[in-house]
Amino acid sequence: MDASLRDMLRHGRKFERMRTDEPGVFIRKIPQYKNEPAYLAVEINPIDKNGLPMNKIGVIVRNQNELDAIRAILSQKKVDEVLRAIENVSQQKDK
Repeated sequence: MDASLRDMLRHGRKFERMRTDEPGVFIRKIPQYKNEPAYLAVEINPIDKNGLPMNKIGVIVRNQNELDAIRAILSQKKVDEVLRAIENVSQQKDK
């Protein structure tokens, strides 16, 4: 796996997405920007019934600290409440 990741970092296209064995988990090449070198990141992007990513760009995670922070945020019940409120407002807008 290390060799294919190194190859992607060196030769991959900008924002290229590589599948992993885990559905909804991808590797994404983030290109160089100003003084920051190109890097690889994990992209979390749910897949649809055809196995395709549901969103153009998912959640980009650069390191373990970011992943831990995202897990902590998503485990808070308040996130569920906010999402339900958004869904309710969105459904009322459609009517």
